[in-house]
Amino acid sequence: MSLIFNPGALAEGFSRELSATPAEFERDLRKAWPAGVVRESDHRFCVEDGPIRLVIQVEVIGVRKIGLLELPRLAAHYVFSGGDEAARRQLLTRLDRAMQRGGG
Repeated sequence: MSLIFNPGALAEGFSRELSATPAEFERDLRKAWPAGVVRESDHRFCVEDGPIRLVIQVEVIGVRKIGLLELPRLAAHYVFSGGDEAARRQLLTRLDRAMQRGGG
């Protein structure tokens, strides 16, 4: 799963399309934030860091086909509460770096 973060203004809520299954996303999220990820439901996760709470809801949106290659697709919806923009950006940057996969 390769995540590229836009350095512009960080909205309180936004969505991304990812190449992963829900299980892969959860595994990578737990690796990225070993201090604590709460699984609120099969497709809803919460990461807390001090006053910041980030809720991530994932939704399976099918498969992307490139020739014979098939990649799973997820829509991930991120919603922040608490903390200021700088602290939120720092949390998200840390998650993004830790969840990147090889391939550039």
